[in-house]
Formats: sequence, C-alpha cells, structure tokens
Amino acid sequence: MKNCKLCKFSKLCNDLPGVCVLIPYVAVAVVAVAIAYLFITQELL
Repeated sequence: MKNCKLCKFSKLCNDLPGVCVLIPYVAVAVVAVAIAYLFITQELL
C-alpha cells in the first residue's frame, strides 16, 4: 500500500490495488492516442 500513499487516488487504490501501478501507463497511452488522433485528423484535412 506504499504506492497508494504516493498515488493521489488512494480511494480507488484501496478497492483496486493495481490501479496506482496502471495510472501512469494509462495516462501515457491516453496522451499518445490523443496526439496520434490530432496528427491523423490534421493530415487528412
């Protein structure tokens, strides 16, 4: 639970201990998808 104290989503972490570990990867994936989407739409237009 040490990671959960570092993570600001301690409430979610108590329910799902793996959430704190996955949050950084999910954030990176969301940013990458958003950039790719913007790049593709700009290139098509």
